Amino acid sequence: MSREIYAAAFKIVTGLELEHMPNMAGKADHDLIIASLRLHGIPEPASHLVEFYGALAAATEVRKAEIKQHGRCLPGAREAIERLAKTPGVMQSVVTGNIRPIAEAKLAAFDLTGPIDFDIGGYGSDDGERAMLVRLALQRTQQKYGVSYLPEQVFVIGDTPYDVASAKANNVRAIGVASGSSTAGELHAAGADAALNSLRDTRALVQVLLG
Repeated sequence: MSREIYAAAFKIVTGLELEHMPNMAGKADHDLIIASLRLHGIPEPASHLVEFYGALAAATEVRKAEIKQHGRCLPGAREAIERLAKTPGVMQSVVTGNIRPIAEAKLAAFDLTGPIDFDIGGYGSDDGERAMLVRLALQRTQQKYGVSYLPEQVFVIGDTPYDVASAKANNVRAIGVASGSSTAGELHAAGADAALNSLRDTRALVQVLLG
């Protein structure tokens, strides 16, 4: 679905077919857009960012049913989100390379948006560096709620070494989940404070997060 959405947005913005797609692994939408425009010889790619974000949002909106059809909710994710939502003082958001409308659409497809505060997240339209997205999420939490969490109270949960690195760059905790191409051992080696094989064991995850 990601390539299809990008191809549709690319044609809206440039009038061209998307022939070359850069490697998407670990990249934020900000960097993917610039890279794809450069691959097709589009001058001044950064000047097209805002228009491209809008085109991505529009392409996502008309494909919501397909996102649900082709996507999946990882086992245990819903239970973990709902369990943490019942814990006083816990705030949940997303830090993702996607722009906010795509992030919202992905979670909405599986009815996971309720406990998530998207206002305090970090998104691929904010910056190309994942570490900066974590930093922005921390800043937005402080601005909205007037609270600053200690580094040991903040957890980035992700399935790639990029997620782990973004947490470590901000001196916050990193929890690896081997739900993607990286194993628990690889996530540990990347610096994760803890690594789980999946989210199926909600109790184990909560124990790691809340002690």
